[in-house]
Amino acid sequence: MKNSDLENKNVLITGGVDGIGYQCAKKFQELGSNVTVTCLTRKSYEKFLDLEKAIKVERLDITNDISIEGLKEKINELDILINNATLFKGGIEYRIENFADVVNVNLMGVMRICHAFLPKLALAQGNIINIGSVSSKKSMAYAPSYSATKSATESLTKSMAACWAEHNVRVNCVAPGMIAGKTLDKFKKEIDTEDHLLQRIPLKRYGSPVEVAEAVLFLSSEKAAYITGTTIFVDGGYSIN
Repeated sequence: MKNSDLENKNVLITGGVDGIGYQCAKKFQELGSNVTVTCLTRKSYEKFLDLEKAIKVERLDITNDISIEGLKEKINELDILINNATLFKGGIEYRIENFADVVNVNLMGVMRICHAFLPKLALAQGNIINIGSVSSKKSMAYAPSYSATKSATESLTKSMAACWAEHNVRVNCVAPGMIAGKTLDKFKKEIDTEDHLLQRIPLKRYGSPVEVAEAVLFLSSEKAAYITGTTIFVDGGYSIN
């Protein structure tokens, strides 16, 4: 389906080769956007090349300024930046070196790439969507750095939105709850009982990456032209309990 305001938009999605990022990429591509996704490893890069022909993929280390500059040289124009790349290590995040690794990806990585691509986004009067987490509202004893960085991402979104409005760049956040995929699988290994987790979700089910992607598309579109600095929770009501 095309003929939308997202047709011919240039979209960059970090960590977009699977899960939420990939579902976002497919939705944008279906609407006629020019989509580039990134991944860290050569294995993921080659696997994606075999899987998907319509979506461009580039390798990127968002903890490395040289890697980001290399990607910036390959992308001439950018309308929409989706900061989806995320690191979750679970309980071992209480070790300082692991805590720092997660901060470097989930928070510093977002700041690095937003700063690098702001001039291109300003020229396009584009927008940024940061992927947060319901952990900004609910405690996660087994993921201290992940929770801290996702809370910081929500706050950073507000600061960016206020500062970069003068460049006509909108900045918003989508905060997924318990969404089926790798991060949820890792989280379930850390908890005592999965039944207790489901009981805390008013809709009594896990979400799907597609449901998160729909919120991302909305905030990226002209339908959200007067929305900036906000966070949409896609969590089945988990954050309200």
